[in-house]
Amino acid sequence: MNNATAATSPSPEAGRVEVKTRSRASFRDWLAANNLTLGPIGALLILIVVFSFAAGSDFLSKDNLTNILAQSGVIAVMGTGLTFVLLLGEIDLAFAAIAVLAGISGSLFYTGHQFPTWFFGQATFGEGSQLLSIVTALVLATALGLIAGLMTAKIGVPSFIATLGLLLLCNGWAFYWAQGEIVYDAAPIVNTLGGDVVGPIPVIAITAAVIMLVAHIVLSRTRFGRYIYMTGSNRRAAELAGVNTHRVIISVFGISGFLAGVAGLLAVGRLGSAQPAGSNDYLLPVLAATVVGGVSLFGGVGNIRATLVGVLVFAVLDNGLDQTDIDIHLKPFMRGLILLIAIVVNVAGLRIAARARMAEHADDETVAVPPPAAGASAPAAAKGGA
Repeated sequence: MNNATAATSPSPEAGRVEVKTRSRASFRDWLAANNLTLGPIGALLILIVVFSFAAGSDFLSKDNLTNILAQSGVIAVMGTGLTFVLLLGEIDLAFAAIAVLAGISGSLFYTGHQFPTWFFGQATFGEGSQLLSIVTALVLATALGLIAGLMTAKIGVPSFIATLGLLLLCNGWAFYWAQGEIVYDAAPIVNTLGGDVVGPIPVIAITAAVIMLVAHIVLSRTRFGRYIYMTGSNRRAAELAGVNTHRVIISVFGISGFLAGVAGLLAVGRLGSAQPAGSNDYLLPVLAATVVGGVSLFGGVGNIRATLVGVLVFAVLDNGLDQTDIDIHLKPFMRGLILLIAIVVNVAGLRIAARARMAEHADDETVAVPPPAAGASAPAAAKGGA
């Protein structure tokens, strides 16, 4: 037998390189890809542990936990509306002012209090009618949100500028209607939703949970939800795929305005009053809570679960600072610091997740190496046989 022929007889193992089409991601890659979700959950657990020791046993008491849930309600509803907007890659600065205006208008409409109008002088509307006062306040809030959407989608005004203008408009409108005074009366159903409890759970928390559940279903199970993610991820590609991005943007800002109106009414029921200057108490906390949860500022990344975690993080932080001996004047600084850190972590987390996805795709590529033909001789062996 020819030695060269013997040397070049291929074996099934030596003549083939097998490459897996899908490799199981390592634990490190999994952590990198899910850091936007795991980070806020870890922060929440750390805050609970820290304040459990720093604030004593009162922090985990039943009454304080109920208070945390009540504090989370208004922020959760506003944060849900803001999540829709952020998923588009847009920003909404007017939601807190819209909420305050809705709360004040709902109270004024219900009580029949005379308030000034631009063309008709002193006017009353909906005196004694709970339904009419609530519906009118929500319609007003939704209309303001739709105006922001129209300015952004149709006119091309950057959402930052459009909603900043609406913020100033709504703040001034609220002061004008309330004449700078705190409005104390509200519809009984508003007081029930904002102030009552069912067992140990506040009704406001139950209301917020229902709203967030509906929002989660819309984003994860409906065509409209897919259109929101598509528009936020790549607006041009979404348009080429047949998505009416203008309609999506207008609808999302309308949803944000409507939820801001709901939150404004809930805030009146919880606090027992409508305050014209109340928007400052919600703008930064809601924005911080949403970003802390992991919703991307650049669009297309995030969900309602992330917003819920962020809301709980901020509510626990706010409540924990109240329970400790930290100077009350230091709380605004802490809020600003948390927001700044959240933005940095959000951007850094997106980059880490993007690198993890790129690495995973690179590992999953298939490289086909065909076996040598039967009877073919390796160059070295053939040369030796010659």
